[in-house]
Amino acid sequence: MLVRRRRGTPLAARIVETEAYLGEGDPAAHSYRGQTPRNAPLFARPGTLYVYFIYGMHHCLNIAVMPEGTPGCVLIRAVEPLPGVPLGARDGAGPGRLCRALALDRRHSGRWLFSPDSPLALREGPPPRRVRVSPRIGIRHAADQPLRFFDPASPALSR
Repeated sequence: MLVRRRRGTPLAARIVETEAYLGEGDPAAHSYRGQTPRNAPLFARPGTLYVYFIYGMHHCLNIAVMPEGTPGCVLIRAVEPLPGVPLGARDGAGPGRLCRALALDRRHSGRWLFSPDSPLALREGPPPRRVRVSPRIGIRHAADQPLRFFDPASPALSR
């Protein structure tokens, strides 16, 4: 589960779709050509947020997962709001919608998820009944890699 603390209200959502990006050996990864000021959070300790702006209109949330100095991340593609959370069923359906619903933007990039003052937290939640694997979507390079993981029963999957 992903929990966003905003104005004293926790917004909790189940992660239902992710994609893995494998660092400097992955031509689809932002770290493919090495470290830059923009992608530096990908080289930071596990749990560091990397939020980037794409197509001049959407933010995307990634979490660094490799040891410090080695890039690699998970893109959170979609979340499904928990019952009672003031979000619509499709508000987290896709990386741009997810960031908009949880009010995440580049100001959050570089923050550590496990810091006590982090506006975002991961919590254990019930696992899906099934997890499917497919190629990543919405990319041109290494698009055939089976690195997208999703709950096929969720109504909040990206399109």
